[in-house]
Amino acid sequence: MKKVLYVPLDDRDCNYDFPYQLSLMTDCLSILRPERALMGSLKRAAERERIWDWIFLHAEECSYAILSVDTLLYGNLIGSRIHEEGMESCEERMRRFSELRRRAPGLKIHALHLVARAAAYNSAQEDPDYWADYGYLIWRYGYLLDKLERGEAAEEERAELPLLKGKIPERYLEDFLRRRKLDLSMNLRSICLLRDGVFDTLTIPKDDTAEYGYAASDQKLIQEKLREERLFDRAYIYPGADEAGSVLFARIFNLEVGWTPSVYLRFSSLSAAAMIPKYEDRALGESIRWQLLSAGALTADAASDSDCMLAVHASGAGQLEAMEQEKADLRFRNSMNPLELLRYIEYYKKRYQRAVGLSDVAMANGADNLFMDLMVKMGLQDRISAFAGWNTAENSNGTVIAQLLIAAYYRDFSGMKRQKEVSDCFLGRALTADWLCQANVLRDFVEKCRSEGERVDPYHLGENAAEAREYFLERLRALLMEKLSGMLKGKKLSLRDLRFHWDGAWYFSLDCGLGEEE
Repeated sequence: MKKVLYVPLDDRDCNYDFPYQLSLMTDCLSILRPERALMGSLKRAAERERIWDWIFLHAEECSYAILSVDTLLYGNLIGSRIHEEGMESCEERMRRFSELRRRAPGLKIHALHLVARAAAYNSAQEDPDYWADYGYLIWRYGYLLDKLERGEAAEEERAELPLLKGKIPERYLEDFLRRRKLDLSMNLRSICLLRDGVFDTLTIPKDDTAEYGYAASDQKLIQEKLREERLFDRAYIYPGADEAGSVLFARIFNLEVGWTPSVYLRFSSLSAAAMIPKYEDRALGESIRWQLLSAGALTADAASDSDCMLAVHASGAGQLEAMEQEKADLRFRNSMNPLELLRYIEYYKKRYQRAVGLSDVAMANGADNLFMDLMVKMGLQDRISAFAGWNTAENSNGTVIAQLLIAAYYRDFSGMKRQKEVSDCFLGRALTADWLCQANVLRDFVEKCRSEGERVDPYHLGENAAEAREYFLERLRALLMEKLSGMLKGKKLSLRDLRFHWDGAWYFSLDCGLGEEE
């Protein structure tokens, strides 16, 4: 069994544990990862020196590596937005990748280096402290500046720019732009490492992005560098972040088994493929094709030519927030046909007996309750191989695709009891976390906190963490029985554990288990 050296984007389960769970679904790859204690937490940076020591210690025993450049440069995902690093220290760390290549010439290095985000709202939870008061203004300023530079700004937008700049303290804007300039220079440095053969591939996800703005401006310069170096065949730029480790693991799996899967793509809306989801910069269909390509797969023109199917639930009228899904209007609902998609899943399974993954991206930050209730009524939770409906559209799509491709290769793990149990538990976790928890329990908990005068802060649970955990566990166990009858694929589905990362209810993770067949 070959080993994959993995340095995650941060310590949360979606980055630290999901790729590891995927590795347990295979019979040919295992993952080595640093101890979780080394990974830092939220604004506390990872112990980069110790992680580099760990990399050099284990590199020669591994065949592949998935390395988060952001973690090794800045300490983690959040670190890329708040660090105080200088050019010299970053250059020194970047040189270590070349040293790694010299020490382990046979190691296939798949690097992951984000385009730093600029959040479009006021909150310092995951950003510099001044983002609490000036985040939206800084984001809006960059958005309009990019439109102006492209010659696409309206007259009123041109007039708004100097007014915005006047409202932002100069020291805050300078701090933000200084950091972005350094981050961009490191993105370009990664391209040089790709050119020099230090990295075998480079994936550049765009975290919480938009059609215009700082990230779009940076992408233009990154693409110019890739064009100059003629590296577009080894670099991948698309929206996403927290799913990237899983997608890169799926890519390595497909490389290892020598397989290029063909995926039939079907939507619940004829116009959904052209819809631009929240927090993303391009049409949903294009992002999905990038996710598939990044994972080592291609889209199939016909179901009969496919190895598996990705079913995508989305509205052509845009995305809503899951916490506000009761506000969905007729235009939103009329721009999709969920019943036809679910009927087609039934048909595909009966006609081709191949794996199906279901991505519910009608809502951001949680699943669509009406759709999920219909899916369960038709019993399709027992027919699908993978599911996701969490956070951004590409977080969901990438997570589903990674598990789907592994399941498809093994023909839904026929004759592989251990791997099938891991995969089904991962499916049960997704149904519980993305649907029951994020779209329901988390929403109710946040509303409860507000109704009680914010005695409990969902972002800073502190001494209330145990109370919050009991609330989540009690509600989730009740919903498991109410919505799924406590069963999945003929086995008893149970909630084994729930925890909060980063001291916040928004950052929950949970584990599910499956009992004996009934």
